[in-house]
Amino acid sequence: MAKRGAVIDMGRHKAIGSSWKAMDTLAFSRSYEPETRPEFRCYVSGQAKAWQAEYDAKVAADAKREARFQVVLELKQKLLDKGLL
Repeated sequence: MAKRGAVIDMGRHKAIGSSWKAMDTLAFSRSYEPETRPEFRCYVSGQAKAWQAEYDAKVAADAKREARFQVVLELKQKLLDKGLL
């Protein structure tokens, strides 16, 4: 059991205000909501062409890799047909 006097009476205090009072709502809005200014849109700033070029390069690379894989599969099938594998 605790000794007498272990709990110190803090007395009365004024009510604490909401912590949201100090919140900078404009800063919160700028940091967490999507950008709406037109100069930051990809179609305005010119990034769309770069993104399209990057996508086209990725599609071409994927097609090239798929073609190589298909050649390997055909070669493997020929070897299986001949009984070499």
